[in-house]
Amino acid sequence: MTAECSAVVVPGHAHCLRHLGGPERRDALAALVPGADVDFRGVHFTPQLWGAVTEAMDARFGRARFDAARFPADVRCSGTRFEGPAYFEGACFEGAAHFTGAEFADYAGFDAAAFAGAAYFREARFHGEVRFVLARFAAEVFFEGVSCASAARFSQAWFDGVTAFTSASFSGTVYFTEAWFRSRAETSADFSEACFSRPAEFRGVRFRGRAAFAEAVFESEWRGPVVCADELWMRGAVFRMPLRIGIAARRLDMNRVRCDSPAAFHLRYAAVSLRDAALAEPVTLSYEAMPFMAGRHPLEQEMPREEGSVAVRLLRLSGVNAAHLVLTDVDLSQCEFSGSYNLDRISLAGRCEYGAPPRGVRRGRAWLPVWWSRRRVVVEEQYWRALPGRDRTEADTAGWLTGLGHPDPAQSPTADDVAIVYRQLRKALEDTKNQPGAADFYYGEMEMRRHNKDTPPGERALLHAYWLLSGYGLRASRALWALLCAMGVTVLLLMLYGLPAAPPTSRMTEQVPAGGGQVVLTPALTGREVPRGADRLSVARLERAGRVVVNSVVFRSSGQDLTPEGMWIEMVSRLCEPVLLGLAVLAARGRVQR
Repeated sequence: MTAECSAVVVPGHAHCLRHLGGPERRDALAALVPGADVDFRGVHFTPQLWGAVTEAMDARFGRARFDAARFPADVRCSGTRFEGPAYFEGACFEGAAHFTGAEFADYAGFDAAAFAGAAYFREARFHGEVRFVLARFAAEVFFEGVSCASAARFSQAWFDGVTAFTSASFSGTVYFTEAWFRSRAETSADFSEACFSRPAEFRGVRFRGRAAFAEAVFESEWRGPVVCADELWMRGAVFRMPLRIGIAARRLDMNRVRCDSPAAFHLRYAAVSLRDAALAEPVTLSYEAMPFMAGRHPLEQEMPREEGSVAVRLLRLSGVNAAHLVLTDVDLSQCEFSGSYNLDRISLAGRCEYGAPPRGVRRGRAWLPVWWSRRRVVVEEQYWRALPGRDRTEADTAGWLTGLGHPDPAQSPTADDVAIVYRQLRKALEDTKNQPGAADFYYGEMEMRRHNKDTPPGERALLHAYWLLSGYGLRASRALWALLCAMGVTVLLLMLYGLPAAPPTSRMTEQVPAGGGQVVLTPALTGREVPRGADRLSVARLERAGRVVVNSVVFRSSGQDLTPEGMWIEMVSRLCEPVLLGLAVLAARGRVQR
């Protein structure tokens, strides 16, 4: 090194390779032989000088020191073999850097290197440890098909352009700790079909655009948390070992994911699709309440800030064996359950949210008001109710698709399909002793049976009565109102027709046979006449009728003297009103039992 230049001087000379005179430079280049060790630390290569070096070395280097060197635009090392350790720490590549097909037989270090143009490492082979710690990539980066036999470290590297690691093979532990993929392109980082044979350390990684791990294979752990401001595309990815990772992403595509071991995904913000996923062991999707951090530094600065946006929403479960799925604190209001298997064995924990019927009162048939009972509904019912039919008016279909796309009529579920979904979800909650939670699913199942055209007419009529009188034994207020109405009608009928004006009296009547003979005495009751006019509605008769009705509700005889009509009224009352009382008690118990 000299005062004017910080580069390493050529042995036997007073200057670095660039600053040597013409004859001295020719002698220095002539001394280079393929496979020899070189030390060009700090050298600022011109295109001509770099071309002369690579020509002299015949693309074969031994121990190569390029620390803090500056390389011209479009530097080419494609197919170059580095037979000893190669050091590019702090090097600056002023344009495109081509290392396609290069082979590094020993250690390769690019720590703090700066790539101003595109970096091409396609099909490069690293036999020893490779390091890109704190490296800066200002343009596109291509590591497609790269092979790393030992540890690969990209910790705290910045990738400003599109980055591709497709079909890369990492045989050693790979570190992307706190790396930042800053491109806003449709796909900022692509790890599709990559293979991670040892632990993949992605702790604190941030993706500004979409990150793709489609059909990637993780033979060992995948460590996070990972934050993606767009979509994390994991379609077809394979996880062979137990997994526990935190992910914050706007969308999470886990279609056709395969988990061969237990896995736990702690999620934030994500709208998750899990269609056709193969779950061989229990897999947990849960909402993570605490923001993800890297030490003391937050990782979610670019995530949405709207209220409720942090919630985790599950969108699709078709083709999934739900027996191995555990959902904790997940929003299921838009989840399509149809097409999943063993849905009755799914585990629903925490506070899972579901859809709800439209609010407010609407005008129905014959100008009658229509409103919906508050309950949990699945998206399949919302799709079914949103489609107009012969027995559904505009009031029946309005408001059911709030926040949802319009369904395809050809693919919308039938009432029987929706009933099956409700039945399986009900059983899943009942098996966990969550009877109050299962009640809403029972209500939905009965609703679909009531509306199903394939249900026999007699059964549909019974279901209509069951719904009208007590909300399928789940609406205590409805049953109590029905009971009060029945009691009021019974009281009125007794006052009008069932209570005599005075207690009946008995007397003996004589009957003389027509041909003469012995007189026959016959007992007879009198005084069973009902008062006429306004006398029927007196306070005294109201009190007597009330005692009869109250005793009928508890299935007891009042002991009151009644007219023949009143006896029939009492019998009907003793048959119907205890049933309504029992339905009210059943509904109340269903809501409070543990």
